[in-house]
Amino acid sequence: MEFKRLDGGSKIIFIATILAIVSLFFNWIDAGIVALSGFQQQGYLLLILFIYPFMQVIKLKPVNKVIGLVCSILSIISILIFIMSKTVEIFGTTINVASTGMYLYLVAGILLLIGVIRHSKKEEIVSASQD
Repeated sequence: MEFKRLDGGSKIIFIATILAIVSLFFNWIDAGIVALSGFQQQGYLLLILFIYPFMQVIKLKPVNKVIGLVCSILSIISILIFIMSKTVEIFGTTINVASTGMYLYLVAGILLLIGVIRHSKKEEIVSASQD
């Protein structure tokens, strides 16, 4: 697989998946005295939603729009719920302790949605791979 031969949507899906993986190494929780990475917050479980679109891109096969949209929308919804669940009250003040990694994963989920929408049909992928 040559990256330059992929269509725009496939490239976006590929980049979104890499970005989601990288987000796990960033802090997902930062409360000053406590900082936890995506691995410690079990963020890797959310990567399951990236598997289908990513594998289809790697295999140069078309992404089923319905399944791809469901995966990307569930990814966005789940991280938004995760971010909202990290709101705590400290000394009478409500704060959200979600950190960089969660927001990076949210960006990856949005990119996945854009990539699935822009992904080409099978005929275009096959012709690009035969050139």
